[in-house]
Amino acid sequence: MRYISLIIVLAALAVGCTKLEPKLYSDLTTVNAYSTESDIDAALTGVYADLAPYPGDVWMYYGGYLVMTTDYTTDMGFSTAAGDPTKHSNFTYDANSRYIRYNWQYMYQVISNANMLLSKIDGVTMDDTKRAQIKAQARFLRALAYRDLTDTWGPVPLITDIVKAIETRDMPLSSVADVDKVIIDDLKYGIANLPETWAAADGLSRATKGAASALLGQVYLRAHDYTNAKTYIDMVLAQRAAGVYALNPDFKNVWSESNKFDKGMIFCILHEAALNGGEITNHFGPADHREVTDRWQYYAVSLEFWRKYSDQDPRKQFFYYDYEGAAARDESTDHGFFYMMPAPGQTSPPNDTTKLLVNVSTMKYSYEMTEQSYYDGRTIPILRLEDIILCKAEIENELSGPSAALPFLNEIRARAGAPEYGKAAGFPAPASKEEMAQKILDERGFELVFEYKRRPDLIRFGKYESTCNDYLVSRGLAPSVKSNMKLLPYPLIDAQQNTFMAAENLNRLP
Repeated sequence: MRYISLIIVLAALAVGCTKLEPKLYSDLTTVNAYSTESDIDAALTGVYADLAPYPGDVWMYYGGYLVMTTDYTTDMGFSTAAGDPTKHSNFTYDANSRYIRYNWQYMYQVISNANMLLSKIDGVTMDDTKRAQIKAQARFLRALAYRDLTDTWGPVPLITDIVKAIETRDMPLSSVADVDKVIIDDLKYGIANLPETWAAADGLSRATKGAASALLGQVYLRAHDYTNAKTYIDMVLAQRAAGVYALNPDFKNVWSESNKFDKGMIFCILHEAALNGGEITNHFGPADHREVTDRWQYYAVSLEFWRKYSDQDPRKQFFYYDYEGAAARDESTDHGFFYMMPAPGQTSPPNDTTKLLVNVSTMKYSYEMTEQSYYDGRTIPILRLEDIILCKAEIENELSGPSAALPFLNEIRARAGAPEYGKAAGFPAPASKEEMAQKILDERGFELVFEYKRRPDLIRFGKYESTCNDYLVSRGLAPSVKSNMKLLPYPLIDAQQNTFMAAENLNRLP
C-alpha cells in the first residue's frame, strides 16, 4: 500500500469548478513542511490534485481510470482490446489488474495526504475560520475517497492518522458501516464549516456546503437510509431554489469545453490545458475525430447499452455512432470497436494501427472542443445537479411511491428532450414502486453515462447480477456474474501483504 507523507506541489492546479492557483512549493522537506499558512495552502491543493494527478498521471482516478471499476464492470463499458480493459468488459478481471491497483493507490493517496494535513494544521498560526474551512475541505476529500473505496471493495483498512507503510501490513479491514461513521462525521463537519460558494479571491474551486450535503445524502442512500438521505439531498435542492445551482437548459452544453463553470456542477475537476491539462478527451475519443487527432479512444459504450436508449431520446444521438470518421470502418465485429494500446511513453497512436472505432463512443468529453492539444481543458463532473435530482426521485419513490418520484424523473427527461412518462404516447407513468425504480435506474444510466456511477447504482438497486448476466448473454457469453463479484478483489500487491485481503480475494475473483 502506498502512503505519501509529504506533498510536493509541482504545478498550479485547477480543481473543482474553478481555478486554484497557489504558490509553488517544490522544496518542502519533512523539517519545514507545514510550518506556515502558505505551506498548508499548498498541501491542500496537493490533496485536491490527487483526484486527477498532473503531470504525467492525468488519466488516474477521476481522470479516467475510475471508469474501469465503476462503468466497465457492468453492461455499460465495452472493449475488444487485449489485456485488462477487455477483462473488465468481459468480467474476467483478476487481482493484478492495473485499474484495480491504481484506483486503490490513488484513493489512499488522497486519504494519506488529507490525514497529513489534518495532523499538522493545528500547529500552524492562521485565522480560525480559515483553519476550519481547510479542515473541512480535507475531510470532504477524505470522505470522497473512502466512499469510492467502499463502493469498490467494501471493507477496507480505516486510517485517519499518519501511519508508516510497514504498519499497514495485516491491518484489519473495517466494515462499511464503520467507515461510514467516519465519512458521515467528516461530511457533517464540512456542512457546518464550508461556504455555499467561494469568492474569486479564495479560489472558487473548492468543496462547498452543497458538495458535502450531496455526498452525505448519497452515502445514506447507499445504505438505504432514505429518511436521512432525504434530509441532505433536500439541502442541495434548497440551494438550487436559492439560485446556487441550476440546470443548463441544453444537456449538450453541460459538456462544452467553453462552459467550464456550469451552474449544475456541484463538485468537479476543472482542467486547463496550459496548467493541469487532462486526457479525458484523449481517452473517450473517438480515435479518428476529424478535428481532434491523435486520440487513443480507450473507452466506448457497449452496443447493448446504447440500444437501451429510446430512439426519441436526443441523448441517443450524443454518441459517435455510425458516423463518418477519418478512417475506414472495420466491419469485422458486431460488438463495439478496436482500439490501440500505447507503448510506455507513447503520446500518439502508432502509425500502423488501422482498427479504430466502429460504433459507440460518447460525445460528452469531446463536445465543442476549444483546446486541440493532447492535454485538454475538459471539466470532469464528480457531483452534479442532475445526479441529485435523480437521487431525489429514488428517495421519494421509496418513501412515498411512484407518483411522488415522477416529477423529478420527468424533469431530467424533459431537459434532455426525451419523452416524459405519463405525458407522451408509448411512455405510461410507472404504476408501482418496482417499475419506477427500474425507470430511475435506467435514467441514471442514460444521463450519467461514464460518470463513474453505473456499478454502484446497479448494486444499490439490487440489479447488478441480473443486468450484467443479461448483458453477457446478449453478447453470446456465459452468464458468469455471481453475487460475490459485487466487490472487486483487492490489488494483488496489497493482498500479498495483508492476510485479511488475501482471504477475501478467494471469494471475489470471477
